[in-house]
Amino acid sequence: MTAAAHRDGWRAVLIGVSRYADAEFTDIPAATTNISDLAELLTAPTGGGLAAEHCTVLADPVDATEVGRAIATAADGADDVLLVYYTGHGVVDRRGGQLYLTLPNTDHHHPEWGSVPFATLRDELLECRARTRILILDCCFSGRAFEAMAPAAAAVDGQIDVQGTYTIASSGRDVLSIAPAGHRHTAFTGALLHAAAETGLTLDQLYRRVEQILHRDGHPRPQRRSVAGAGDLRLFTAPDDDAAPATTETDSETLFISGGHCADRNDFVQAEALWLRAATQGHTGAMNNLANSLLARKKAGEAFDWYTKAAELGNTDAMTNLAQLLFTLKHVDDAERWCRPAASTGYTGAMFTLAVMLDKTHRFDEAITWYRQAADAGHTDAMHNLAIRLRHRGQLSEAAAWWRNAGHAHPQRTSDKPCGFAAPARSR
Repeated sequence: MTAAAHRDGWRAVLIGVSRYADAEFTDIPAATTNISDLAELLTAPTGGGLAAEHCTVLADPVDATEVGRAIATAADGADDVLLVYYTGHGVVDRRGGQLYLTLPNTDHHHPEWGSVPFATLRDELLECRARTRILILDCCFSGRAFEAMAPAAAAVDGQIDVQGTYTIASSGRDVLSIAPAGHRHTAFTGALLHAAAETGLTLDQLYRRVEQILHRDGHPRPQRRSVAGAGDLRLFTAPDDDAAPATTETDSETLFISGGHCADRNDFVQAEALWLRAATQGHTGAMNNLANSLLARKKAGEAFDWYTKAAELGNTDAMTNLAQLLFTLKHVDDAERWCRPAASTGYTGAMFTLAVMLDKTHRFDEAITWYRQAADAGHTDAMHNLAIRLRHRGQLSEAAAWWRNAGHAHPQRTSDKPCGFAAPARSR
């Protein structure tokens, strides 16, 4: 039996809106690559295993009828699983707090015309005979209607509560989702695709991994609802392995998460033991956290070895922490060699660390560049340091703006000092 035949009762509809006629809505170029890369993963034999004809991709659909027809057709053919994914702008009307998924010609004044009413999508999901319905929304409630989110919050929450459906929203009801400029994916879908590379994860495990990645990178945390649960379903895994027991990688993830829970309770002895077990199985987050624990116990040599192993495998937390350790040991060139690639991925912690290293070695122009990138991504210590450096340059107005953005109530003073390195980043 082929992979596609194994999931013949599965259907997926992927909707991405990248461009808008209404200037109130910012274009989202990453929406196009979001759905194309997600479709590629869903139809790969070692990914979702869906037949290509069972995965409908709608890039910038022109009207709600086109979207409705695609979802209705998929719902009719879905006996086992129906997946609906949307990336674009979500908007809430001012009158009744109704949620709409925008399309290229949506008018922000009248979203009820030219958008997909969420209530209609919800009804289609309710009527679908599939055993499991998965809804993934990568959008915020933006435009001028964003101001209506606070009074409409309860109504919106109720709208995404669909019986028998596993729902993931990219951010909270009053939080903007992030689409970093120049990135291939939006922050949420990038994290989703990254997490999906860890084969064999259930929906619950996938959600937790996405949440960890977004939190690590300083992005809004997603929201989840599982009604009449589907959390044990494996979405991105070879179909022949659907019923297979958890793999060693999944076991290492469990150990890693358990170690985190112990650390949260300040039981670092048990946390270190669990992270060691996961690290020996190849879990890079566990390697990084184990190194943090060893460094705190003055075992810098062992910490260096684990940081290096995780960094060589691409863990950006470990690359950043290793860079800090090397810089402290006055190996400046080696420190930058590890930190620059991590910063180039868009990881705000690495951007800030690189900026601090440049600042400490009096390369202020480049330091300001990296402080600014980290500050634009929401890093408050970077905002603080950027404000100080801009003030020294005489750029007082911009410095004052960043100072306020950093959360300071008092005015800047000439005696204010820049922040140094943060504590070693813990992988989550």
